[in-house]
Amino acid sequence: MRSESTTWVWATACLLTCGCTALAGLDKPYHLATGSGGDNLGGGGAGGGAPGCDEEASAGCVYDRCGAVPESAPAGVYTLDADGTGPSGSLQVYCGEPADGGRWALVYNSVGELGGPTLAFWNILYADRLSPKGEPSLDNNHYQPGLYLAGREYRDEIEDIPGTVVEVLRANAEGIDPETMQLLTPIRLAGDDNLFNWQFGTGWASADFDRDTKGDGNCASAFAGVAQHYGNCFVYSLGADGDEDVSVTDEDWGPHLETVVATSYGLSNDGSHYTRVNRISRWTRW
Repeated sequence: MRSESTTWVWATACLLTCGCTALAGLDKPYHLATGSGGDNLGGGGAGGGAPGCDEEASAGCVYDRCGAVPESAPAGVYTLDADGTGPSGSLQVYCGEPADGGRWALVYNSVGELGGPTLAFWNILYADRLSPKGEPSLDNNHYQPGLYLAGREYRDEIEDIPGTVVEVLRANAEGIDPETMQLLTPIRLAGDDNLFNWQFGTGWASADFDRDTKGDGNCASAFAGVAQHYGNCFVYSLGADGDEDVSVTDEDWGPHLETVVATSYGLSNDGSHYTRVNRISRWTRW
């Protein structure tokens, strides 16, 4: 039996070399909810749904990926067992409508709301970096980091205040380092280059953990403690306003996007440097 510390190192090495499916063979797999040895693992996989679920989705169905959910089924919350370990390794995941060759799984969703609840939601400490939060829904703040272990294709989309939705990023990665939260071998496929570098391809930071690329401080601490993948510092934020003008107030609205980028994608803006948006969502599939 491997010790917990040995398992952690072995799991990280496996992510780097052989993909997440092999993690199912661990004696004590990585525990997504606590960050310690346990039996709740989210990883990669291939194949289809559980027996009897290929033709029709039901409450008892378990799938290895959103792409295995029948095309006739609606978008919504499904149980995924991405690594094949059974109920102990299952995740509750929002799977979108079939699109672009298959369904995508919702990694995170930040929604605009007055009064500051979104800012508090994304103030995630380092110890909780792999803990799911919120309801899996496009109407709520949600974070399902277990999908980073399985995900290989990613896309980010943003909805502006009037309701226009655009895809702003398409990228690939070979998994994630669960200690640093650095995505492995990130490759930009489409979208704004700065957005890729600052929100996907570089470091991760929380208020108590600094692995962003900002040389003179911590991006998460500088902007309301909001944890996310950061460059120097953000093109968009899941829950903070980057305007330096203290006269600009938006009642602690959640997600913001740099206005020049919003304009380049045909999205509306509120006249500030970082405009409010209705929603920022990250999706993945494998």
